[in-house]
Amino acid sequence: MTAIASSLLVPCHNAAEHLPRLWETVRAQTRPFDEIICYDDASTDHTAEVARSLGARVLRGERNGGPAHARNQLWHEARGEWVHFHDADDLLDPAYHAKVAARTNPETDVVLCNALWLREDTREREQEWRYSETELRASPTPYLLSHPVGGINGYYRRSVLAQVQGFDERLSVWEDADLHVRLAVHGARFAVVEEPLVIALRRGDSLSAGLRLNWLSRLHALQNYAKTLPADCHPALRSESETAALALLWLGEKAGARDAVALCQSLGGDPPTTGNPLLRLCKRTLGAMTALRLQSLVRHS
Repeated sequence: MTAIASSLLVPCHNAAEHLPRLWETVRAQTRPFDEIICYDDASTDHTAEVARSLGARVLRGERNGGPAHARNQLWHEARGEWVHFHDADDLLDPAYHAKVAARTNPETDVVLCNALWLREDTREREQEWRYSETELRASPTPYLLSHPVGGINGYYRRSVLAQVQGFDERLSVWEDADLHVRLAVHGARFAVVEEPLVIALRRGDSLSAGLRLNWLSRLHALQNYAKTLPADCHPALRSESETAALALLWLGEKAGARDAVALCQSLGGDPPTTGNPLLRLCKRTLGAMTALRLQSLVRHS
């Protein structure tokens, strides 16, 4: 298989209506990708036909294996030395590829960029996920524990994905954040373009059940990290487990919140972290869960 410089890899499941919109931003790239491959993850619509009509090479899955499986199939098939995964229903800044490719060199394995989150219907800006190259390079694993990276943020040397065996297919969510933690543990070298060059479109139809799965999965990942990562990662794990406890309480997942509090405490934490004297008094007299519940109510009131 003849190697090329770059591959754009698009996991797809029932993405026929979204692909033409993504392709507008792909065609607008000031530096084109050398190949584009879509993985049709057992779609029931015309995803494969639309992708081929747009000029992509299409791989077809016989079963819906999920995003981690789809991305692994894609990077195994790619010929590019560098690969970028992009969800079919999100967008690219026209300068994305030119700017991240300019940061590649023999001393770099992964180039990240910031991500802009917009509402799909109004294109109203909701948030920006920002990353600091200086802070990331200073302490890669703790930084990536507390600054999760999404599946569309990275530009990867394909060989470094092979070294960590790509995405963990046992994970249905947080598989992208987990990849970056494992890359950091493995010693991958990161660079960051501190600009929002990828656009994630947020939809208003997210269900609370999906959020529950998201946060419970995040907690499970943190529990696993606590068993394997060194002590210099404990402050980040404490902070993230407290964040998970607050989110799970807000979602009504009391058992999960208790597990998150227990994890935080096992790592030397004393949740909730607060300067509010009333919450600190509540924590001393009524316990961490009651104080966290009050803190959650205050934050969401």
